[in-house]
Amino acid sequence: METTRLICGMHNDDIVDEIQALSAILCEDQEFQVQSINEEEVMLMIHPHQIKNHLITLTVILDIKSYPVSSPQLSVQSSRLSRAELHILDTLIKEEAYKLQGQVTILSLVEWLVRYCNRYEEKTIPTAESLAGEAKHEYTTIVHLHHIRSKIIYVKTLSQWFRELDLHGVLISYRRWIFLMVSGEKNNLQLYLKRHRTQNVDIDSVGRPCKERMLTVLGQVEGRLDAVGVLDEVELNDSEIYSATNWTEEMMKVITTHQRGQQQETFK
Repeated sequence: METTRLICGMHNDDIVDEIQALSAILCEDQEFQVQSINEEEVMLMIHPHQIKNHLITLTVILDIKSYPVSSPQLSVQSSRLSRAELHILDTLIKEEAYKLQGQVTILSLVEWLVRYCNRYEEKTIPTAESLAGEAKHEYTTIVHLHHIRSKIIYVKTLSQWFRELDLHGVLISYRRWIFLMVSGEKNNLQLYLKRHRTQNVDIDSVGRPCKERMLTVLGQVEGRLDAVGVLDEVELNDSEIYSATNWTEEMMKVITTHQRGQQQETFK
């Protein structure tokens, strides 16, 4: 009764309507619960019974003041999936939520989760063994950045993305150029590039958050970058850039190939 009173008293009609819809649709025992609610946020716990073996628990936190303008905080749990499998599923559903940002999304996300798990539980959701076997098929993407105005903001944002997507990178300064090498599983690299082009990562000339509009992907090589941390920072001089160390050598091959391609386009 107290929870019902708090829900009805919320100054966010979108959340109230969505909770009522979820309660009506996910009406089996323990399938949907309002776990907690206060003046700032509401936590929902969802166990979709349509998923085979009741495999997944989805935890959703909504900001009462800003949802649906702000995306929900999502977390996926399962005692049957490995840590790597959960990481993949968690990343995918957060990407789906980002696509729907600005809309009332929870019911759509639950429907997506049911479709995904029922379709791929036995066939496509990777097992720990298959992930171990695929570890060799990792790639390093080499990117040219036109400029960085706030290095603190830029590095912090990239580091957060890399942690979420299980990527490693090196931010390289050489003369007036800035290069970024990012390595990991191919799908996660694609998700990263999408974020880098569509989400704020720097500030503009007057200090407002802005997107990276001049990012150029120079190429991709097979193999994982031998990075020490999530995102290392390196400043190279002429003697170092031409040394035959593993990743600098690969980077120079890709950059040289890219530059030759640009010259050929110029003279066509």
